[in-house]
Amino acid sequence: MKNKSVRSVTIVLCALVLLFSIPFPSAISVYAGTNAVHTLKFSNNIKVKTLFYPYRDPANIKGTAAKGLQGITADPKNNFYLTYGTGDKTSYGYIYKYSSKGKLLKKSKKLTIGHGQAISYMDGFLYQIADIKGQKSYVLQKINPATLTVVKKWRIPSAIHPNVLAMQDANTVIAVSKAGDGYDINKIHLGKGPEATRDWREKIHVKGLIGKTPKKEIQGFAIGGHSYYLLSNGEYMTFDRNGKNIKRVSLNTAREPEGITILKNGKLVIAFNKLNEIFIQQ
Repeated sequence: MKNKSVRSVTIVLCALVLLFSIPFPSAISVYAGTNAVHTLKFSNNIKVKTLFYPYRDPANIKGTAAKGLQGITADPKNNFYLTYGTGDKTSYGYIYKYSSKGKLLKKSKKLTIGHGQAISYMDGFLYQIADIKGQKSYVLQKINPATLTVVKKWRIPSAIHPNVLAMQDANTVIAVSKAGDGYDINKIHLGKGPEATRDWREKIHVKGLIGKTPKKEIQGFAIGGHSYYLLSNGEYMTFDRNGKNIKRVSLNTAREPEGITILKNGKLVIAFNKLNEIFIQQ
């Protein structure tokens, strides 16, 4: 009887030793499914694949402390600059700078960025529109990408309230506003003074709203080569600099996009919110 009891205890002890010798998964591997690599195929056969997952709020972050991904742009070294709006996403936010591989390099202090979608990179600087809801005019900010601090500001003509922008050159902003049956594409010229200027004769109007949600929200804008890329929920459109040769492309996903940018090599990069996932063209 004694021998049987000893054998039973020995078996139990061996089992416990074996159990605790098995390595438990780390926090990263437990949530590996959350950071899985995904692939999307658009209606024009472009394939995009997960590049990285940027910052997203932990669970239960609410109110003014909550941050939502709003926009994206990239520099010639493929560093990415992501805007995050806070609270109701109408006034303040942050810029996060990531490497081409998705490593966080810097986070700005709290900035006045409005909704935060309008951001672009050109010739060593970031340009961002602080579109504060209810204000008569908006402010265009020139931002140092190394320090993520504002170095200059211009007031944008009050006749237009652009949703997004892309820089044509260091002195010319291409700004997009939803207008009537389509979009107004305005050129805004930057000078040494605090007032940006606009010549209405340079404006072009692109007919036809895109988007697969009722409000047809504008979600991003970029310039790639000789084409403009305008993003909405569920699809984007491309057109030339005269507003012609319009092509619509379905994203083939119900996820909400939050910005689009075109890299120096011509590859498309698109951001999606909630899980905050950055995709790059394959």
